[in-house]
Amino acid sequence: MTSLGSGDSLEVGMVIAWTLATNPSDNYLECNGQAVDGSKYPKLYQLMHNVPDYRGVFLRGLGGNSASLGELQGDAIRNITGSTGIFTSQGWPTSSGALFTKASGDGDDGGRSNEGHIIYFDASRVVPTAEENRPINKAIRYFIKAK
Repeated sequence: MTSLGSGDSLEVGMVIAWTLATNPSDNYLECNGQAVDGSKYPKLYQLMHNVPDYRGVFLRGLGGNSASLGELQGDAIRNITGSTGIFTSQGWPTSSGALFTKASGDGDDGGRSNEGHIIYFDASRVVPTAEENRPINKAIRYFIKAK
């Protein structure tokens, strides 16, 4: 049994964050893009014909750098920079940030080195990396008050 039911003080259309595997009362619909049954949930149906789909996205307060209300904003990361110099008579310069150099060969040609360097870019040298862009997070489920 949950504390959420028809006697709660939430308005139809309000969204709650739900941390349990079990669903709240049938007064709530999961925010998964499903159609709203107008005969069962007439007040919510007047507001929307489908509930929002919040699976796998982060909700963000309106303002600042957010998109317009209800608009999905694509992912982005902050710019990653670094620097490296060019070869001089004193040798290869140092690199910084996400850039680094590495020798690609060796040898001697009459006092001149045949060693070359390759410039590499590796973002993991300066930021955590993964298969996606994401902030620190914990999974929850979103439900909308339907009646």
